[in-house]
Amino acid sequence: LSINNLNKSFSTPVLKDVNLTIRRGEIHAIVGENGAGKSTLVNILTGLLPRDSGEIFLDGVEYDPSGPGDGFAAGISFTAQELSIIETLSVAENIGLRDLPQRNSVILRGRLYQHARNMLRLVGLTGISPETSAESLSISEQQLLELAKALSIDCRLLILDEPTAALTGPQADHLHELIADISARGTSVIYISHRLNDVLAVADTVSVLRDGQVVISAPAHTMTVADIFEQMSGRNPQESQKSATNKAEKVAVLKVQAITTDELPHAITFTCHKGEIIGIAGLAGAGRSELLEALFGLAKLRSGCVTRCTADRMTVIRNASHAVSEGIGFLAEDRKSMGIFSGQSVLANMTLPGIDRVSSSFGRIDRALEKEAGVELVSKLAIKCASLDQDIDQLSGGNQQKALIARWLHCDSDIFLLDEPTRGVDVGTKNRIYDLLFELQRRGKTVLVASSEIEELMTVCNRILVLSDRKLVKVFARDEWSESDILAAAFQEFTSHALNIDRKTSFQSESVN
Repeated sequence: LSINNLNKSFSTPVLKDVNLTIRRGEIHAIVGENGAGKSTLVNILTGLLPRDSGEIFLDGVEYDPSGPGDGFAAGISFTAQELSIIETLSVAENIGLRDLPQRNSVILRGRLYQHARNMLRLVGLTGISPETSAESLSISEQQLLELAKALSIDCRLLILDEPTAALTGPQADHLHELIADISARGTSVIYISHRLNDVLAVADTVSVLRDGQVVISAPAHTMTVADIFEQMSGRNPQESQKSATNKAEKVAVLKVQAITTDELPHAITFTCHKGEIIGIAGLAGAGRSELLEALFGLAKLRSGCVTRCTADRMTVIRNASHAVSEGIGFLAEDRKSMGIFSGQSVLANMTLPGIDRVSSSFGRIDRALEKEAGVELVSKLAIKCASLDQDIDQLSGGNQQKALIARWLHCDSDIFLLDEPTRGVDVGTKNRIYDLLFELQRRGKTVLVASSEIEELMTVCNRILVLSDRKLVKVFARDEWSESDILAAAFQEFTSHALNIDRKTSFQSESVN
């Protein structure tokens, strides 16, 4: 792949004279801060967006796609940062949709399911049936399904945009092994990620985009994380200099009392205190997201209750609307379907849930006050947008994430339920979010953070709750944990199941003998 002087503008230039060369069988990483132009470049290569000027050559032949179909025909396959899974279809139908096996306009289900099983096995989803509805999958499973879709057709260029954003460590490791095998067989790979350690481990070459321009392309083995960050941002890397404090007040603000839901069959009990940052750890499918949804009132409780505690009263949370009125904010893992108001402005996305804060007593919105609040939020979270009126869909995934966090800052929530708050954001923004969490803590706010990154939880939290197979199995206090202890707890229920099976098999064998 050869890209020469590629340009693209929306309201402002997004790509400026981009030049890249990607060799056959090369894993070429493209990194940059949120809004640097990475996803726009991918959209042009896949035919989702037209370029303004410049040339693209594929195997020496000029390539000018008018739509994704041209990209597929040219041998380009991709996984998008914002998942393109059709939730109303089955897993097999999503995988085979680009080329459904059929005869006389009738889908050959047997061939479709067999092909789907092969692809699911390839990406590590061996426990998923091809007939399963895609909407029943977790975000990490949907991300792997997205990869299975991309690999379901023969391709000479595979583009992966944030492929590990929702994956656990073992899932990401399996993906990297798969990528290495694919490239060894001659397929070129464009790998886009904010996980810079992963980039250096898997890539042959790293190119850095900054403000729409390629500022460096170099062999991965010649670069360090600090080098990449400096090229991305134009400054030296600054890790958060702050850390969580153990001085949380022993004032209960949220009591979770023996709750169960359809997705959480084992009773869960714990108490959140004022000024505390609590982490929720666990493997993919352990119930992290389901727990936060239950706390916010999105899932119907089969038993138990979630009680909001203030100085003068205790209130049982009835539903999500009631939770918001009680000062609880929720950031969902899936920002596309459960976060952004698609088609609305950046300003509306940040202020709508707390619109009463910029409205008169008669309910009329004070536009000047709303704009003032929006300007402050954009500045505080360094959201890259052309204006407050820009469509939220035009922002990068990372900047959309920051706008959603800004939403609950605007509401001045007392309790923040954050599901993967740093998913899809660059290193600098991740540290800025950490600093924000510490600032919220100093102000007496309470934060619950669900994350697939154990290191992240160990950085920001006072306590870490560990879920294993949808059961709360361990609670760690700060300075009493280690990564290996947390991992062991996360595997606890799975290993105990395996031991029980071994014991049962051994007993049956002895009985036969």
